[in-house]
Amino acid sequence: MEALSLTIEQTALQRRRFLALRRKERDEHRLNLLDACISDYERAAKIREWAEWASPATQSEPEIARLVDWARENAAQLEAKSSAAMSQMGLKELFPEVDDLHDPLGDPTPKHPWGL
Repeated sequence: MEALSLTIEQTALQRRRFLALRRKERDEHRLNLLDACISDYERAAKIREWAEWASPATQSEPEIARLVDWARENAAQLEAKSSAAMSQMGLKELFPEVDDLHDPLGDPTPKHPWGL
C-alpha cells in the first residue's frame, strides 16, 4: 500500500511539473505576442511623431507633403496589422477564462538542480 501511495504522489508531481512546463511555454508565447504588439505600436507612434515634426515643411515642399502622407498611411497600416494580429493570435488559448494549467500549489520544485 505504501508503494502505491508513493506512485500516486510521483504521478501527481510529474503532472505538476508538466503543467509548470506548459505554463512557462505559454508565458513565452504571451511575451512574444506582447513584444510584437509593442514593436508595431512604438514604430507607429514614432512615425506619427515624425510626421507632426515634418508637417511645417509640407507647406513649401510638395515632395515632403507626399512623404508625410505616405508615412501616416504606413503608421495606420502598422496599427491595423497589430490589431488584426491580436485578434488572430489565439488569445483565448493564451489567456483562457478558466486556466487549465493552474496549479493551486504553485510551481513544484525542479526535478534537477538546473531547472525543470
